[in-house]
Amino acid sequence: MLSQLLPMLAITFSVFVLFFLFMGIGYMVKKQPLKGSCGGVAKLMGEERCSFCGDDPNKCETLMAEQQETATKAAQLGKSV
Repeated sequence: MLSQLLPMLAITFSVFVLFFLFMGIGYMVKKQPLKGSCGGVAKLMGEERCSFCGDDPNKCETLMAEQQETATKAAQLGKSV
């Protein structure tokens, strides 16, 4: 029984490690947050408004633009010093 369980656990653990590794690589390459539907779960639960984005699907895009602008300014300050 144990001889069958250990390889299965090793394979499962390896798949999870690869999954998170590829997600991390994808994030580093794209530099964008994971996107989902705004209020998708909230609407399924019967709530009217999304508590995360306030029913504004563009909120993530504006936050990313602000973060990119801040990163650009920080990079410029680092180069000029």
